Amino acid sequence: MKRIVIIGSCGSGKTTLGNHLSENLGYPVADLDTFYWLPNWTFRPSEEFASLIEDATSTDCWIICGNQSKYRHLIWPKADTIIWLDLPLYVLLWRVISRSIRRIIDKKEICNGNRETFSRLFSSKSIVKWLLGSYFRHRRDYLEQMKTMTDVKWIHTRSSKGIRFLIPKD
Repeated sequence: MKRIVIIGSCGSGKTTLGNHLSENLGYPVADLDTFYWLPNWTFRPSEEFASLIEDATSTDCWIICGNQSKYRHLIWPKADTIIWLDLPLYVLLWRVISRSIRRIIDKKEICNGNRETFSRLFSSKSIVKWLLGSYFRHRRDYLEQMKTMTDVKWIHTRSSKGIRFLIPKD
């Protein structure tokens, strides 16, 4: 595992696992959400986003966390391992809602100065709405990709317990 992509729905633990692997393996880690979102929840221009991806995947060892199917062609062909955190929807809903509420109360910055708010949590741009609208589509897509992309190692876990074995012990 030298070029690792971590995918999964919101709340699956992509960034957390990516950071753990980065600390233990010494590989640089990049979160696609940080590349994608500019301050005030503004989308980064496509050319800039693609350039950041190219830079992050230009070394021998790296970890990329995130989905961004529109840019998958820049990442997945370079990967030797794809880790799919495929947790049940009810687990993800609980995680996303509780994490969002915690971030709202703590006023914790998410990426590039952005913060969650109650109005955003219940708006048309809600992370909960995104999860509900993308969960089954992502599952179908990733199952299909697993069948066709046989030149890359796939690690597919349906439980949080399955993630534990991926984190190297000190």
